[in-house]
Amino acid sequence: MARHGLHRSTRIRNATRRRAIAIGVVGGSVVAGIVATMMPLLASDDPTTRTASATAGRCGSVSDKLVPSCGAWWGMYSPAGASGGWDHGKAVTDVETQVGRRFDVVHRYHDFSNAGSNGAFPDAYELRQSREGRLLFFAWESRDFSAGTTLTWADVYSGRHDATIDAVAGRIRAAGVPVFLGFDHEPEDEPAKGSDADFVRAWRYVHERFAAAGTTNAVWVWTMMGWTGHYSRYAGLYPGDRYVDWVAYDPYNFHVCNGSTVWKSPSTTVGGFYDWLDDSGIGAGKPRMLAEFGTNVNSADPGAKRRWFQEFPAALRAHPKIKAAIYFNSAGMTSRTPGCDMTMNHDASAVAGFAQAGQDPYLRQPTGGSR
Repeated sequence: MARHGLHRSTRIRNATRRRAIAIGVVGGSVVAGIVATMMPLLASDDPTTRTASATAGRCGSVSDKLVPSCGAWWGMYSPAGASGGWDHGKAVTDVETQVGRRFDVVHRYHDFSNAGSNGAFPDAYELRQSREGRLLFFAWESRDFSAGTTLTWADVYSGRHDATIDAVAGRIRAAGVPVFLGFDHEPEDEPAKGSDADFVRAWRYVHERFAAAGTTNAVWVWTMMGWTGHYSRYAGLYPGDRYVDWVAYDPYNFHVCNGSTVWKSPSTTVGGFYDWLDDSGIGAGKPRMLAEFGTNVNSADPGAKRRWFQEFPAALRAHPKIKAAIYFNSAGMTSRTPGCDMTMNHDASAVAGFAQAGQDPYLRQPTGGSR
C-alpha cells in the first residue's frame, strides 16, 4: 500500500494483516460470450436499463475485461470473524445493509492451500454472491494462511504447486462468469519471496497455466502499493501487457496511524501513483483500480471522515482511468485507537458519508450491485 515514504509502517500493517489472514479473519482475457452470459445477473430490473446494458459504448455496457462504460464499480472487502461465525457472505451483506446498497465488487484474499475457505475458491459464499449480481475479486497469495507459511516465487514457477494452480483454474472456469484475479498483491513488500524478476516469472507461469486449462474468464489485476519509494522498481515488476488486464494500487489516508500529521484529501490520496503511471507509461491504456483504499479518522475534526467520503466521488471523476474502487474495511490493518480507525463503519457519521458516496451517480452502475 502506498505509504508515501513510510515503508516501515507498511511492513507493520502488512504483518498485522497476514496474522489476521492466518487465523481466518481475512478470509487472460475474458471472451465476450461469457460476459453476455453474465449480463442477466448484472442487469437492472428496469427494462430501459437492460436496453442500455446491451448497447455497446453507452452507459450500462461492460467490456469483456469487466470495464464499465461510464463511472466506476464500488466494492468492499469486509472480513468474516468469530462473531456470528465465519460467514463471508454475511460479512458483506451486513455492510450493505448499513450503507443502503449492494456492492458491485466483493474482494477476498485466498491462499495456495487449495483447501477450505482459504484455498478452495470460489467457495459457496462467493458463488452465491456472484449469482446475486456481484463481481468477484480474488487476491491470490502464495502462502498457506492456516499454517503460517510463505512460498517463494521460485516454488510457484518450478511446478511444485501445479496441482493447486490447476485446481483453482478449474473451479474458476467452472464458475462460468468473469472474475477479477490478482496474484500476490503488493509484491514489492515481499523480500522473502524472491526478486522482482522472480515475481514476474511466477505471474506469467500462473497466467500461462490458466490459459492451458482453458480458463479464459479470469481478468488479471496487477496490484502494487504505489509507494514513491518503489517507483524505480515498478517497470521490473510489470509482467507485460499481454499478462495484465487491469493496473491496481492501494492508496490510504493514514494520517496519524503511521505517525503523519498530514491529512490527505481523497484526490491527493489517489492522485500520486495515478499521475506516475501516466508519466511512466506502464500499463498504458489499461483500466485502473483501487484494489484497496481507506481513510483514518481525524480526532481534531470529528466530521472529517464523513466529508472525506462525501468528496471521494469527485476525486474519482478527476481521475477517470480509475474504473473500480474497493474499500478495505478491516479492523486488523492497524491498531485501533481514538486517533486511528480505518474502518468505514466505526461510527454513524462515517457510515453516513460512505453511504452518500455510494449513492453518487458515478458509482451507481446500471449493471452490478448498485440497485
